[in-house]
Amino acid sequence: MEIHRPKPAGNLREFLSEVAVVVVGIVIALAAEQVVQSFDWRHKVRLADEQMRNEIAGDDGPQVYERIALAPCLNELLGGIRNAVEQDAARSTLIDALDRVWTPRHTWDSAAFQAATAAGILSRMPVERVDAMSRFYTSMPVLEGANEREFRDGSALFLSRAGGALTELEKERVLGAVEALRRDNTEIVRLAELAAAAMSQIGIRVTDYRPHVGPTSLLQEPARVVTELQNHPMAQRCVAELEKAVPQ
Repeated sequence: MEIHRPKPAGNLREFLSEVAVVVVGIVIALAAEQVVQSFDWRHKVRLADEQMRNEIAGDDGPQVYERIALAPCLNELLGGIRNAVEQDAARSTLIDALDRVWTPRHTWDSAAFQAATAAGILSRMPVERVDAMSRFYTSMPVLEGANEREFRDGSALFLSRAGGALTELEKERVLGAVEALRRDNTEIVRLAELAAAAMSQIGIRVTDYRPHVGPTSLLQEPARVVTELQNHPMAQRCVAELEKAVPQ
């Protein structure tokens, strides 16, 4: 096989011409690589944004609106229980009221946001959007903790069905539980309102939810929170307000 050795440049012009060809080739290769990377990052950003939008619209967002809508109904019932205890209402009357107390126990997820953070995708997104997303998702672990504290506080809200007038110890326990739940509700609503404001800034609504998008595809439909309120007598007055934010 005949091998053709490179022909040495005969003069400076030929040498510079060959160098220019090499440089242009390198520049084209680097530019092409940059274009490919740009398309790749654009795809990753779009996918991450869709996953976060879906997580907020289908999971955390509906729960945020549910807690805001439920607040007046829960406070009204807790206030009624406190008044009944202070007025020495019959045990049966108080038990009926306590049986109506209900608060949703949810998980407050941030899987899509954490995945985007770990992959370095947030640094490729507009600063204002990342800021609003961060403010929304920062509330999620705090809401999780407040929700669990509310569940524990609610476990003290009980009375034995046997007996006559409430003892002083029973009154003290019920009143303590009522006030703890009122504080929990106030804290949860404050956090929920901050999250709702962040959703508004981002431009995400629960109607944006689309099933089968990435890892959030197993989420239930947003309207599930409306059904939850409809199934509890204490929350009936608050259903209409929730339906404004979470249409069925």
